[in-house]
Amino acid sequence: MRKLLETFMQILFPRRMRCCICGRDAENAVCEACLARLRFIDGRVCLKCGKGIEDEYGDNVCPDCFGKDKHYDLAFSCFQYKEMGKTIIHKLKYEGCKGVAPVLAKLMHHKLKDEGIWADAIVPVPIHKSKEESRGFNQAMLIAEEVAAMGGIPIWDCLIRVKETKDQYKLDKTQRILNVHNAFCIKMLYNNVKYRRILLLDDVYTTGSTADECSRILKQQGIEKVYIITAATGSNT
Repeated sequence: MRKLLETFMQILFPRRMRCCICGRDAENAVCEACLARLRFIDGRVCLKCGKGIEDEYGDNVCPDCFGKDKHYDLAFSCFQYKEMGKTIIHKLKYEGCKGVAPVLAKLMHHKLKDEGIWADAIVPVPIHKSKEESRGFNQAMLIAEEVAAMGGIPIWDCLIRVKETKDQYKLDKTQRILNVHNAFCIKMLYNNVKYRRILLLDDVYTTGSTADECSRILKQQGIEKVYIITAATGSNT
């Protein structure tokens, strides 16, 4: 009876959500005012990794990608991983504000539609079992579930992280590549590949070492196209 009464009262007087960033009343975990402070990726972008490039830069491939082979085909991000962008990601990743996941997923869903990208399945980048147990969730999976529901695309949870790697942000470019080398493999359950175009999803793209290593493993399994979608991306170096 009490539970029924509480449900009835919630319908009559719904609780207002508060923005996890500024504390204002909001319809979602992040209010429109805070979202407006994101530095969205627009204008010229690298034709490989999707990072923004300056108008005066003379090539269509950024310095991080120039002359380098990548295992993935294209990468896209919604906003820069700085200031408000970093704050929002950290709220989800390190402070457990899971309500941020659908907010990021909506931005990523719109980005994919704008770019005309479609895939047979979404693969969330896995984190190590020990980290997932400590954090309580994999942020990429939370976002992937929302994007999958919005786009009607199945999740293919085929990757496993077999090596407990160091935090990438503490390492330089070369160390990041070595850090994630052979850190992933295909789960035995998914040896029979039935998809050809995969959308690899993560929260942040920095140097792309993690995304590229996951793509390498997927391509080894016969995947024809691997596209990367992240909420945030770092700057060119």
